[in-house]
Amino acid sequence: MQADGSLAHGSVHFRAATLLPFLLTSFIIELTPGPNMAYLAMVAASEGRRPGMATVAGVALGLAIVGLAASFGVAEFVGQSDMLYGALRWAGVGFLLYLAFEAWNGDGEEAGPSGKPASFYFRRGLITNMLNPKAALFFVTVLPTFVDDTRPLLP
Repeated sequence: MQADGSLAHGSVHFRAATLLPFLLTSFIIELTPGPNMAYLAMVAASEGRRPGMATVAGVALGLAIVGLAASFGVAEFVGQSDMLYGALRWAGVGFLLYLAFEAWNGDGEEAGPSGKPASFYFRRGLITNMLNPKAALFFVTVLPTFVDDTRPLLP
């Protein structure tokens, strides 16, 4: 711990007073049901652990991409444009409806592993998260409350 109450790790600085509330807030947000959680549960339950983990990896990469885009101001721009936000939201709805339709019309397949490659589930998880407005809203509305804008971004 440094003299100003921050924890330093490489070039990343955390204020000790805001780290725990940030982690708690992130944890609570992750527990709220959303399209990612529903899709992850469906894949893991019907296809098994390996496809479930591939889906988690795709969702995680999607979240990292959304976070990176937010850091460059893209999420703020989308959040301020009703048309762009609506387009993103409806694209997500459309993709989830597509997934539901595909699951409903399973060509009479029995429930169980389908034998599809892990990349199939990774791609689906990535797209599901990239079209999830909840992730972008987190970076636009929640994250800035924990950022100390008086400190330099880089040392």
